[in-house]
Amino acid sequence: MASILISSSEEYSGKSSICMGLGKIFQNKGYVIGYMKPVGNLLINVHGSLADEDSESIKQLLGLQDPSEFITPIYLTDSLTNDALTGIKKDLDSKLLEAYEKISKGKDIVIIEGTGGIGGGAMYNLSDPEVASKLGTKMLLVTRFDSIFAVDRILCDLRIIQDPGMLAGVILNEVPQGMLERVKELVVPFLEKKGVRVFGVIPQDEILRSIPISDIVEGLHAEILIGSDKLAELVDSYLVGAMEAGSAIKYFRRTPDSAVITGGDRADIQMAAIEARVKCLILTGNMQPSGAVLASAEGVGIPVILVRGDTMGTIERMEHLIGHAHVKQQVKLDRILALLEKNVNVEAIAEIVGIKM
Repeated sequence: MASILISSSEEYSGKSSICMGLGKIFQNKGYVIGYMKPVGNLLINVHGSLADEDSESIKQLLGLQDPSEFITPIYLTDSLTNDALTGIKKDLDSKLLEAYEKISKGKDIVIIEGTGGIGGGAMYNLSDPEVASKLGTKMLLVTRFDSIFAVDRILCDLRIIQDPGMLAGVILNEVPQGMLERVKELVVPFLEKKGVRVFGVIPQDEILRSIPISDIVEGLHAEILIGSDKLAELVDSYLVGAMEAGSAIKYFRRTPDSAVITGGDRADIQMAAIEARVKCLILTGNMQPSGAVLASAEGVGIPVILVRGDTMGTIERMEHLIGHAHVKQQVKLDRILALLEKNVNVEAIAEIVGIKM
């Protein structure tokens, strides 16, 4: 039985997307896959039970039947943290090994997802390198290439791993279009001279950064005024309507898949956004728009949502939502597959873990 642990230099690197994409590719080749995220750090409530958001999304999209209690056997709760800080011993290694035994039974390959950054879980002796060592598997490192300092992060991660033989290689993810050539011509050769195998360079992609309007409603604790049947629509950016209406229409039309954030009292901006056919209108200050605005939005199918907070606070929350989008939709899984097949040497990854493509 083959296995690989997908780790990352930082949170929100696209690690879950890579796990999901590789899992689907192996499934399409006829392999029976298992998936684990041993340490859950994105905690949600599912039917009254604690669960990890990434684990549940991957389980659903890949059609996995293993119980959630084995997919994610350990949760980073306040109670667990307090026990670690006060020296109360927990037999977490046994839980990890038992769950891995259950998940790996009858599988051709198990994909193991790390916790946040590479050092997540270290206070419980469950950092990614420690988990990989305990399970006897290699690591694949995913790094979001937001700047040249990503190279420093990778080299520092090598020192954290300590055992050079444990690292299978890296994938450079979310590389801005303007940096692609430099990364391929300079960064990849540099890393390979340092003994770091680069399996692929994935460009930044707006579809993967996008979020459904339903996530915006949830994240902003918003009220839906119009368009409850459009909540599955994807938004890949946001615009702030704070200018005069004449300039706003041209501004909005340049990015049609955006949500517009504006004050509830700015009817002129609201109508400009509707005329430009933006994806969603977010009104701040808990101020109800006019009937004319609601009627116009309803007529062209643009959702209007109302938030209690001010515009600046809403912008800050939107920045977090857009930058930390999770994969929950089939359209995103399809996009991940296309990006991996085009930009990543999946055959080489398969060879490293011991399966044939």
